[in-house]
Amino acid sequence: MASHGQKWKCAAENAEDMSLTPAERAELRAKGEARARQLEEEERLFMADDVEEIEVGGGSGDDCHEMVVLGAGLVGCLCAVVLLRKGFKVKVFERYADLRSIPSVGRSINLSVTSRGLRAIRALGGTLYDDLLGLATKVRGRIIHLADGNTVFQRYGKDDSECNYSVSRYELNAFLLDLAAREGAEVHFDHILSETSDFSRDGNMGCVLHFLHGSDQHKARKRVKVLCPVIACDGAGSRVRHALGHQGLTTYTEKLLTRGYKEVLFPNPGEGNDFGCKGEDGGEPCHGQYGLHIWPRGDHMLMALANRDGSFTGTIYMDSKGPTDSFDALAASHENCKDFLAKHYGHAVPCVGGMDNFVKQLTDNPNGILGTVWTSRWAVEAKVLLIGDASHAMVPFFGQGCNCGFEDVRWLSTLLDEHCGHGTTSGLRCPEKCTADNFSACFRKLEEARKPNADAICDMALENFVEMCDKTGDRKFQAMKRVENRLENHFGNKFRSRYAMVCYGGEGNVSYSNAMALGMTQNEILDRLCSHMMAPNCDSAGNIGSEEAMQAQVELVDMDLASKLIDEMLVPEQQKLGIDLTTVCH
Repeated sequence: MASHGQKWKCAAENAEDMSLTPAERAELRAKGEARARQLEEEERLFMADDVEEIEVGGGSGDDCHEMVVLGAGLVGCLCAVVLLRKGFKVKVFERYADLRSIPSVGRSINLSVTSRGLRAIRALGGTLYDDLLGLATKVRGRIIHLADGNTVFQRYGKDDSECNYSVSRYELNAFLLDLAAREGAEVHFDHILSETSDFSRDGNMGCVLHFLHGSDQHKARKRVKVLCPVIACDGAGSRVRHALGHQGLTTYTEKLLTRGYKEVLFPNPGEGNDFGCKGEDGGEPCHGQYGLHIWPRGDHMLMALANRDGSFTGTIYMDSKGPTDSFDALAASHENCKDFLAKHYGHAVPCVGGMDNFVKQLTDNPNGILGTVWTSRWAVEAKVLLIGDASHAMVPFFGQGCNCGFEDVRWLSTLLDEHCGHGTTSGLRCPEKCTADNFSACFRKLEEARKPNADAICDMALENFVEMCDKTGDRKFQAMKRVENRLENHFGNKFRSRYAMVCYGGEGNVSYSNAMALGMTQNEILDRLCSHMMAPNCDSAGNIGSEEAMQAQVELVDMDLASKLIDEMLVPEQQKLGIDLTTVCH
């Protein structure tokens, strides 16, 4: 049998990208050969006789009563809790130290949690749902900060009853980690998985995991023989996914954006200084604490979400490299950075605590990377299942990374009940049904159900980057969003915005992929209804440059035509897809 290093080398040699130059292909081959040698050496060290070896998951007879979860992030912790409540013993292996002992600093984007993801929390019962919302602040829509200093409020749902929640990733992760520990999860921190871990052995359940563990100064090797399923929740850089790729068990694409991000903290502005939308010039007001603040500037943008203490966690997105308007260029000179901020974000500078504070954060804070992961195969029989970012990492511009991962866990819970439990009533595992064949069927069904939806939300998240960075500052686009909101309030359950379907869907077959498909038809309808609108920022009569003029354009929409188009174009597609829009709710 070929070693994993040999398999990796072979795969690299066979994966010639003919779009590259011969020199570029030669460089990739050289890197592949070096990586292959490194993997071969790692594998040799893990196979040595003096390596610590333990066994996990040895059940009695056909009863598999244990599960291994890799990753103690948001999805891994929630997954562990769900498995524990079904009666499984759960061991969690996490590559980093216990985050509860580490201050929350550095690269962090506040999470937007919506009802789609929260359903997995609500299903656990008790006070968990309310406890989690106690960590969050409501977000009712976007507050767009235009270049001229004016603000526009763009509502998410029909009214104030439909909102998202802003929550610190650190606080939410600590909350779920505490919960998993209380429920009985055995968590092993500082365990770094090696890509030489073996998922290719005979049989349809079981694998061998290789870990480096312990402190940075004294890393030891551990070989874990696993005789039960592994749920891989180890994030966008998943070592499990890479190991499966080396062994020919899956293929995946990792696409990085040229843009990165940096965290920018906004201090509490104090009473009466919330930099929200005042509703001047006829627009709708929104208090600053209840909005997702966006400063759209075309090729870059600044965002901010409120924290419970009245401060805001901001994020600036721009090119990582380049001669101008990039993180590298701004870091090279404080004067360049000041000029850039004064030109594009002058109205935001006081909100961040002044120019010096803004410059210091923009030059000193670490640069995060943004990318998308598409994975062809999530499940390998009963050996391993990839969920969350490990199988479908996405850029944060639709705020659905956490929600999609939580929805994966909810589907896993439901399918375990169906294949390995007593049905949907008790939620407990059924020992005689916890077999390799049943786990295989469960994991296969989850992949079939979730992969098309994960692919759809990954694509929509990339689309939303263009919308947030550029279109939100376009007055015609803002007017069309108002028309969209008018339609979903007027036509009840015949029309819901794509945003509402994505964030507040999940039931009634309102899946990500169906929301994406229906959204295309809705865009056609909106384009026809708004064809009368003038170009943005036009100064001629009937323009939409002001709030009053914009609202006048919205009022000109032919609602009889809207009703006709919805009945002729949209309702038949809803029926074809089996969508029940009455389930789209907060």
